[in-house]
Amino acid sequence: MPSMPLQVPTEPFIDGDASAHLEELINGTLPSVDVVPELGTGVDVELVGPHLRLSGTIGLGRFRRLSDLVNHHDGLIGLRNATILRRNGTATRVTAPTIWVSPAEVTLIGELSRGTPPEAPPEFRIRKDPLDLVFVTPGHTLTGQVHIVEGGQFAAFIESNDPQFIALSEARTRSLADRRIIARYTFALLNRRHIVATTVLAPEMARGRTVL
Repeated sequence: MPSMPLQVPTEPFIDGDASAHLEELINGTLPSVDVVPELGTGVDVELVGPHLRLSGTIGLGRFRRLSDLVNHHDGLIGLRNATILRRNGTATRVTAPTIWVSPAEVTLIGELSRGTPPEAPPEFRIRKDPLDLVFVTPGHTLTGQVHIVEGGQFAAFIESNDPQFIALSEARTRSLADRRIIARYTFALLNRRHIVATTVLAPEMARGRTVL
């Protein structure tokens, strides 16, 4: 029996990038996304994982901050007005009123419109020291600034299992699959379960330039 020739795709695909495969499923015009906002504050975010990048809005509900919601939420999180992005951050045609995402599979949650966060009551304020770090994850290298309780030990902070998502200021990421792809977020949450390696950023390692 003669062998059948393999079909070679005519469109280029990026290995490991789910957006190309999801966009291939579209054979018509998707309905426009028109979602009634939920009660409470919504935060515009990007969710970045090793093979998937999305943008949309997360409703905070009863929580005051995004970090509080993410670190106290069980199960999937609903991302409203969602758009699947290509690895470089450009939008695809794949949209949905809501996409539910597993936080465990998300490396980074970056806020797109960082306003002035609400201040905690004085009795809940804790003095913290800033510390610049560099991280390696399965899909990215990152630099960013964490804040550790004044007088605390970095080793104790980084070796802990909680909270699952670490707050980062001035986060900068570079894709390991394509080093030309760089993203910056004024505020982001990093999944500590995705940290392959990390260290304090030495003065000789220019943050956001030499390392990444």
